[in-house]
Amino acid sequence: MKINTNFFGEIEIDEKEIITFEKGMIGFEDIKKFALVGEADLFVEWLQSVDEPTSFAVMDPFIADTEYSFDIPDKVLEELNIKDKSEILIRTVVVIPEDITKIRTNLQAPVIINTKEKKAMQILLDDTYPMRYEFYEKVGV
Repeated sequence: MKINTNFFGEIEIDEKEIITFEKGMIGFEDIKKFALVGEADLFVEWLQSVDEPTSFAVMDPFIADTEYSFDIPDKVLEELNIKDKSEILIRTVVVIPEDITKIRTNLQAPVIINTKEKKAMQILLDDTYPMRYEFYEKVGV
């Protein structure tokens, strides 16, 4: 299947790799189908809509904060049909401003992906997790 992306132009993706968000992303509830697109040597990937030219820069949050930790609610594990921790991929949305030293990720609203079932959900944690976690100086992006 061919899709138009924001950063890579038209690309070919395997339809088996499409990730379905039954409830969409927070603020983008109408967009349900995405592909995870990226280059191996970059820490940022793009969660690219397969139906429209909308994408979100995402990253492995454990790169930004090695102590990041939270429990995935049982309801989420059930909705995503996650049977084993090996099926879980966690990503957080990244904001890449002109001043790269202000790069930040949202640790309060991680994306939980069931890699086996290709189902995902963005969840909202409590406010002890920062929405704007600047990490440039911490990891030397």
